[in-house]
Amino acid sequence: AQPYTREDWQRGYQSLKQEFDYWIDEIDGKIPEELEGTLFRNGPGLLDVNGQRIHHPFDGDGMICAIAFQKGRAHFRNRYVRTEGYLAEQQAGKILYRGVFGTDKPGGFWANILDTKLKNIANTNVVYWGDRVLAMWEAAEPHRLNPATLETEGLDYLNGALQPGDAFG
Repeated sequence: AQPYTREDWQRGYQSLKQEFDYWIDEIDGKIPEELEGTLFRNGPGLLDVNGQRIHHPFDGDGMICAIAFQKGRAHFRNRYVRTEGYLAEQQAGKILYRGVFGTDKPGGFWANILDTKLKNIANTNVVYWGDRVLAMWEAAEPHRLNPATLETEGLDYLNGALQPGDAFG
């Protein structure tokens, strides 16, 4: 007998629609009092738009997760990066952009072949640098996030080091 089922694996490709903000009260063992700081993670979290599935997880909108350690406790928070494309698709309730990894917007071949505009999905990396938390995707500018709340503050051009359209990952 296999220790897993196909349904177990498929659950890894479901969207996490909820955003959470809570203290982790149930743990095994003890968190050292001197452990202070925040672990940030980024990855595709939204794998459908209003039930329309994307075709590859790498086309999914970025979700930032943060686990903050403070005085022997841990706090969890997650938020979607509110990119221009994410907000537009949430407002429209449908896929508006084609993806790099095979996701097509509605309209078939001709609607997609001539459309070269890609959505900045900010789903590949996250870095805390100076006073900035940056959510990144290799093909576009980074998005700056509030380190405490993970709210999206907008595109960040690194004090002029990047120009609109520059890739930074």
